[in-house]
Amino acid sequence: MKGFRFSSEQGSFYILPAPGGWEATFGNASLGEFSSPERAAADLARGVCPHASEVDTSTFEIPEGIGDWDEVHV
Repeated sequence: MKGFRFSSEQGSFYILPAPGGWEATFGNASLGEFSSPERAAADLARGVCPHASEVDTSTFEIPEGIGDWDEVHV
């Protein structure tokens, strides 16, 4: 299986397969579940995350396109 990683100076964001969809994480914190990795990347870039109450992901210059993320194997 494959997932995706974006590394920032503050840490790495991951978009990984989850039951019924995809989960985005930052450190040990879940940022929410998404229907696709493309949707997760776009929402993280815009700061629209279901569980990101303590992290404003729009301030990390996260690329909106999943093609700009690194592919990782899980």
